[in-house]
Amino acid sequence: MKWITVKGIREAEAMAFAQRNLPSYTAMCRAGAAVARRAARIAARAGISKCVVLCGPGNNGGDGFVAARCLKSDGFDVRVCMTCVPARLKGDALRAWKDLCASGVSPQVLPSAEAWQDNPWADVAVSPRHALIIDALLGIGAKGVPSGAVATAIHWINGSAADCPVLSVDVPSGLDADNGNAPGEAVRADATVTFSRPKIGFSAPSARGYLGDLSVVDIGISGDLLEAHECLPPEAFELIAEPELRNYLRPERLLDSHKRSYGHAVVIGGSARYPHAPVLSALAAYRAGCGLVTLDVPSASRGAAAYWVPEAVFSEETSELSEVTADCDALLIGPGMGAFDAVKLDVLSALVSDATIPRTVVDADALSALAQLRREGWEPDRSTLRLVLTPHPGEAARLLGVSVQEIQRDRPAAARAIAKAYHAITVLKGHHTLVAAPGGELHLCMGGNPGMATAGTGDILAGVIVGLMARGLGTEDAACLGVYHHAKAGDRAAFEHGQESLIASDLFKTLRL
Repeated sequence: MKWITVKGIREAEAMAFAQRNLPSYTAMCRAGAAVARRAARIAARAGISKCVVLCGPGNNGGDGFVAARCLKSDGFDVRVCMTCVPARLKGDALRAWKDLCASGVSPQVLPSAEAWQDNPWADVAVSPRHALIIDALLGIGAKGVPSGAVATAIHWINGSAADCPVLSVDVPSGLDADNGNAPGEAVRADATVTFSRPKIGFSAPSARGYLGDLSVVDIGISGDLLEAHECLPPEAFELIAEPELRNYLRPERLLDSHKRSYGHAVVIGGSARYPHAPVLSALAAYRAGCGLVTLDVPSASRGAAAYWVPEAVFSEETSELSEVTADCDALLIGPGMGAFDAVKLDVLSALVSDATIPRTVVDADALSALAQLRREGWEPDRSTLRLVLTPHPGEAARLLGVSVQEIQRDRPAAARAIAKAYHAITVLKGHHTLVAAPGGELHLCMGGNPGMATAGTGDILAGVIVGLMARGLGTEDAACLGVYHHAKAGDRAAFEHGQESLIASDLFKTLRL
């Protein structure tokens, strides 16, 4: 999904309201309802029943009024605070405020820094605890340093964040949506719901510490109007976002389908030291909707698989490699295999060169082995795009023959270089995982969290991708969709368990396609 400027989204909205029979208040209600849905999910994971909605004078505040009304109707204890007097409201924001008041919510009005400071619960020491805070103070058109009641409210939000998750509406208040800078104090959100398209400033590294988990929602602005105003940042990467990914899979399963309708994935890996790695991948492939998963693993992994993935099928220990992969739709090689000897190198070379296997994911130590094969003269088939590589920075360094520091210094360039050299879709894992294609196309995932820096999460990602490819997705689509849902699962798990306590298997409870 491409980015858009503030001017571009304003022009697209104006055309939609004037020419496409979309009432502006309908768009506001859709925006507010989307915020409420996101808030309800966060609150449910955190065990919260109270919401504090802070609303400014513009349409961003109107979105907040709608969200508050929706949350109240869903049974939440809702408290609304305004940073302006109602007389300043106009247009759709005024209508949203009236609808909120009619629903039985009486917003508290704190229109100045002094009024805010004099309010008892505005003191961080006595403010509402264990409430979800919704930031609807400033919208994407706001520029400069926040002042007055808004600045005080932003400071209060950040001071309360230790006890309360924070959800921002369209943009964290105080952040410039066009350049990603915060000229003064800005809200540091745990999650942000933005509308129609991601704003160009969100692509800046300076913005990412404020946005939290970014979601993009459709509020009815026609795609052709948005496409006419889309743009790419200097690094020319797109955001991996749900509105487009939603179309990658069929919305529902056919009544007369069977397991073969959803693909057959083969996972090759495992060793005495890492018996569970391919098991995690196999379970992830099933969770991604794959109909059948075959494990080609050593005896050390079979016991683990029999216990953790009873649905998996084992290859015969005497089977030839060609028999194992004969009818597979996608292959994953590498999880838990450990060091590669000459025999394993021959196996890897045969697999990545086998044109009868439609798609192959190369992960873990198999990536280092692939780098060795290339040094020895192996070249990828550039007539088709069959391979997906899933390196972390260390493995990426070995693939390119450079240092980890060089990889991290310019991650977009590194991802593109691997994709071009190996003619493969490359998933460069880490903070804001990148998906690169050989032609230079680059996609960025802004989900995920440091709690996912734990053993096994990479095995799960590889399994999700191979499961999606087995279902028929192309390599690039499967990589983008897999990265997105893997990150979302990690963020949900972090909400439930905390980042410090998160382990890889927690993602199976929160992985939902």
